[in-house]
Amino acid sequence: MQIYVNNRLAALKQGTSFEYVSENRMFSGSDGYTLTITFPLKDCPENLAIFGHINRADVAAQKVIFDCEIRDRGFYKFGSITITEISEAEVKTQFLEGRSEQNFDKTFDKVYINELDLGAPPTTSTSQITPSNAWHPASNSDRCVALPWVNDYSGNIQNLAEYVVDDAAQGRGHFEWNSEKTTGLSWQPYLLHITRKICEAVGYTPDFSKWEEHEEYKYLLICNALPHAWYMPGFANALPHWTVEEYFEKLELFLGGEFDFDHRGKRITFAFTHEVLADKPTVCIADVVEEHSTEVKVEEEDCDYSEAKNLVYKDCDHEMWKYYSCDWFIEGWQNRVVRYKTMSELLAANRGYRTWRGQRGRNAQIDKLLYAEDCDAYFLIRTISRERKIDFSPGLIRIYYLYTCRLQPVNLFGGRIVNDEEDADSEEIEFVPAWIDDTEEKYGRVLFLSFSGYDEDTDTTSEDDSDHPFLKTISDSTLAAGEKEKKSEYYDRIYVGWYDGANHFVSNHLPYPNVDDIAIADDWSNFAYVHFSLRINNRLTRRSKVFHTVEPKMKTTFKFLSNTIPDVRSLFLIRGKRYICEKITATFTENGMSQLLKGIFYPVKD
Repeated sequence: MQIYVNNRLAALKQGTSFEYVSENRMFSGSDGYTLTITFPLKDCPENLAIFGHINRADVAAQKVIFDCEIRDRGFYKFGSITITEISEAEVKTQFLEGRSEQNFDKTFDKVYINELDLGAPPTTSTSQITPSNAWHPASNSDRCVALPWVNDYSGNIQNLAEYVVDDAAQGRGHFEWNSEKTTGLSWQPYLLHITRKICEAVGYTPDFSKWEEHEEYKYLLICNALPHAWYMPGFANALPHWTVEEYFEKLELFLGGEFDFDHRGKRITFAFTHEVLADKPTVCIADVVEEHSTEVKVEEEDCDYSEAKNLVYKDCDHEMWKYYSCDWFIEGWQNRVVRYKTMSELLAANRGYRTWRGQRGRNAQIDKLLYAEDCDAYFLIRTISRERKIDFSPGLIRIYYLYTCRLQPVNLFGGRIVNDEEDADSEEIEFVPAWIDDTEEKYGRVLFLSFSGYDEDTDTTSEDDSDHPFLKTISDSTLAAGEKEKKSEYYDRIYVGWYDGANHFVSNHLPYPNVDDIAIADDWSNFAYVHFSLRINNRLTRRSKVFHTVEPKMKTTFKFLSNTIPDVRSLFLIRGKRYICEKITATFTENGMSQLLKGIFYPVKD
């Protein structure tokens, strides 16, 4: 075995041995590392030439890292060693490679994304760009769009435009900026563009080719924006106060991918985890040493496997979140679910509730929870507006309200639950679905943003109508009542949607980013699937599926013979059973790697 430090062959301490641990990053977030490797200094000119006077106080006070290579027959690792202990006689070190080395590096610890120069939109002037161009990503090199959005505190629609009819017979028209209410534009950047700009701002070259290959991920939009009146057009101003390291960690969880940092070459690469794992062949372990294999059932689940944890979106305080994420409601209303094989059947059976006069009959669908099997989605009927009506008949004047209803998807953004125990571990995604809601009839649905920290009155009944309270369906009322008060926070997360320049069933309404993966026509006549889904609980999609479900209480240790360390991220076949590996430990001496390896595994559920 040979160890090179800063391209120089290092001398090992006589009789030295150390353990190399290859970890599966889906457990610990680390890759390979060693326990202590000791190098002699006293009377050792080879190591003194490498380490110099590292035992001096002024040197020891600094963070000292060296490039390092470990070579032994079929084993080769390149990374760095860091100093753990120093004396006049010797220096003790630890070798780190891959994600382990990346975790140790503190380059971005104090670099915050909202303090970087991430660029600004092409213009904030309405006279320099038309609504159609401001709303189309290709017109702005897929960098940003200026979609209309409501400032939840003021109620004003930013980037407001009005529809102008050109030819009523042919249904043609165009949008023009509202000159009174839109004095300037505020923009939303694309997630891919901002991530590239962060890399460039810290001096690194991004390689996001794997990301760019997937159109559905290419058009993920950061919806965070600030009013034009504040004149803070820089994209960074609307981002959370996250370090660069935090940003990429949180983004990995949202995308289901991995960002690898090459700090020497100043390069950042990305890959989707499911594609990385799909390329790895199954490893068959045949030479198991019988007397060194154990299976231990642990009472406490201490398995750190990321796929054994629930995955949830971080709770939001906006008005639509009660509909977006409500596992409790879905579970509690299972005895009031009306099930349909297809979304088309569900629409056809309930289209009559597009408008509603407030009447309730026994077992009426209006108050049920509806489920479509082919899209694995639940819906309720939600009242969104009403119009006062008067019926005249002989000797009787009847006043009633005609409600307009929306078929509202519910719990689309509930968690990916693999363990429903109350104290189960969960990981929170802080890139969360944006708030899309109804405005005036002529504008339709738009993006809403809340950054004020103030709660607004959700009662839409005016004083003049106080004798006629605004009715909700029972299912809607139950869901709304279950939402607990939450502390309002100011852009402590990133709101996301999907927008490629086209909206389903928008007609002459304003455009908005999609968050639901099912777009339903306002008249309930039709529906369409959006190209991308933010859902993590859809059992039919790859994004929601767990790679391998393990038995977290069955921690198993095998010792086996091998000339090489198998890839710990592969699926293992041992004694006819499938296993996921947490880590494999190998012992090295001056003579090289021992063939006896020890691995910790968890059986895969069949």
